[in-house]
Amino acid sequence: MPTHSTSLPSAGPRYAAVPGRDRLDTFLTAAWAVLHLPALALLGLSAHHQVEARPQAAATAPDRPIS
Repeated sequence: MPTHSTSLPSAGPRYAAVPGRDRLDTFLTAAWAVLHLPALALLGLSAHHQVEARPQAAATAPDRPIS
């Protein structure tokens, strides 16, 4: 009975043949962060200030007396 495997051998890391790939990935990740994180922070601050500036709703019905 044969004991060999029919699966293909592993080719190693997916992008091992491209030497500059790591620097490009690092640059693209940093560029994404520089462009998106300040925008996300401003949106969060805007939402926070809108919640604080919202007026308190007045009660529409008088409180019930304690019986």
